Amino acid sequence: RGEHAILQGDSEIAEVWFDQAAEYWKQAIALTPGNYIEAQNWLKITKHFDFE
Repeated sequence: RGEHAILQGDSEIAEVWFDQAAEYWKQAIALTPGNYIEAQNWLKITKHFDFE
């Protein structure tokens, strides 16, 4: 949805969607550390990663 919002020219809404996605990924990673390597990389690249 974030990418769709960007295509529609609404960067503010896109950021909200990306923040929500980051929260969901953090929860998934906390439940199964070592999985979701690509999601962990995305969190680091987008500066949403706040735990070691």
